[in-house]
Amino acid sequence: CNVITSPCSGPNNAEWIQQDSKIVWNMKKFPGASEQTMKAKITLSQSCTTQVRREIGPISMSFEIPMYNVSNLQVRYLRIAENMPGYTPYRWVRYVTQSSSYICRL
Repeated sequence: CNVITSPCSGPNNAEWIQQDSKIVWNMKKFPGASEQTMKAKITLSQSCTTQVRREIGPISMSFEIPMYNVSNLQVRYLRIAENMPGYTPYRWVRYVTQSSSYICRL
């Protein structure tokens, strides 16, 4: 598998992990109003049969974007209803965007 990242992608890197059959793409920064592109070329050692297509299967993606909130929902006030012994609440909220199910069929 050859992984080609876009020349304008900045400090991003992608690598093919053979034992897990996955591509891991890491991005250090994701500036607003920008687009990131990664192209992967998969070269098969045998002809493309139905069995090979099943092994390649649908491509699923999972991602997490810390400190980003897609919906712009903000927590302004939070009250803890129960006092639990040994639990000390922190005075901040962590926003994170996570994928739940993103699948591309071949």
